[in-house]
Amino acid sequence: MVRILPKDLTATNAGKIGMVIDHLVDALGGDPSCSLRRALILTDIAENPETTQADIMKRLEIDKSSAHRDIEWLYDHGCIMRHQNRNDARVLNLKVVGYSLRNLNIALEYFQNSHKSLKSFLEGFIKLFGNHKPTLRDAKIIAALGDKGTASKQELLEELYSGPVTTDTRSIHNLIMAGHISRDD
Repeated sequence: MVRILPKDLTATNAGKIGMVIDHLVDALGGDPSCSLRRALILTDIAENPETTQADIMKRLEIDKSSAHRDIEWLYDHGCIMRHQNRNDARVLNLKVVGYSLRNLNIALEYFQNSHKSLKSFLEGFIKLFGNHKPTLRDAKIIAALGDKGTASKQELLEELYSGPVTTDTRSIHNLIMAGHISRDD
């Protein structure tokens, strides 16, 4: 079987970051509006198959309602499976499956298959954004600008996903307003 390598060896570091974000979007059902925290939770589950919500909350220091909401989303969108623990029927074990596992594994190749490194990458992006709750779309905008240096709004929109232009434009505007990117007039 011949396989195309996911790494473009000629890509800049920012370009590679954009590729990782693309694979994470694919791992999350093609939804660039997913939060980086949700991608972090998915990565944590992949690193710790058969984990529980309580374990995730401890490892990632996430509150119960946020963890529950993201885990439910991941389950509802087919990213993870859950089943009762063999020793305690009150406990649900979680694992990443299907398209999510395949695409997450491709993203992990950029980090020498280290879940810890991918989690550090995501945590770094989350900290970069501060109080702004970053999405994968936001991270892609930052990566695209890092790759291009400067870009027109149209060039930036072409780098993003095939969603509504108004959503992408609003994301760009919000990043400008938050001071994460600047606009040259």
